[in-house]
Formats: sequence, structure tokens, C-alpha cells
Amino acid sequence: MYFYVFVAAVAALYFAGTAMQRPRPGVIAAAIAWLLYAVYEYFVANGTLCDANCNIRVDLILIWPLVWIATLFGVYAPGQWTGAAKVLGGVSLFFLACTAALFLYGILVEKPAAERAAREKACAQGQGGPECPPAAAPSTGSTTEQK
Repeated sequence: MYFYVFVAAVAALYFAGTAMQRPRPGVIAAAIAWLLYAVYEYFVANGTLCDANCNIRVDLILIWPLVWIATLFGVYAPGQWTGAAKVLGGVSLFFLACTAALFLYGILVEKPAAERAAREKACAQGQGGPECPPAAAPSTGSTTEQK
């Protein structure tokens, strides 16, 4: 998680440096957005905002698009994209895709597997329910009926 802090800090420094050279509202907003995200991610990484078990981060569904939009406003100059801006935009898009993939993996794979394991454990402990298969009927010892 500290890797996200590092990437966000580098992006904030890039936009702060660009804002020093050409102060524009979009560049300043992007620098502030990345700086706030770096601080937020630092507090998540060190356990202040989230414990070690929070591997599914729904908050990023809201945060990443906002940071991405601020990045677009900061990077886009009328009619041109600089080489560094393209790299920064590509890295941001890559992290957005990775976060979305991890989120989907947690929702589609991890959560159903955990629910299935809990259900099987409850059935094994004898706690019957509609999700438990019926118990096998005890056999009487003979396979044919006598008439």
C-alpha cells in the first residue's frame, strides 16, 4: 500500500512543479488532489483509517475517478499533451484498472468462497438449515424386502 503513497506523492510533486512554471487552476487542482490522495493513502497504509483486513476498498470507486478527472484537467493543454503527462496518465489509468480488477476479484471470487466455507462449516457442525443437504437415512442392513 505504501507504493500507492509513493506514486501519489510523485504525481503531486509533478503537478506542483508544473504549477510553479505555469500556474493554471487545473494544474493546481491536480496537485492538490494528488497530495490529498497521498495523505489519505498513507493513513490507510499505516492502519489509521483501515485495519489490515480491508483489502476490498470501496472508497476507491469514488476517489480514483475524482483524481483521474483532476489529472486530466491538470495535464490537458489546449491541443497538446506532453510526454510526461502521457506517462502520468497511463500510470494512473493502470492503477485504476488494477484497483478495479482487485475489487471485482474480491466481489466475484473471495466473497462467495468465504460464504460457501461458512455454510459448509455450519452444516458440518450439525446446524441444519435450508442450505444444508439432507442427512442420509440409516440403512437397515438388508437390501431386499421380505414378503
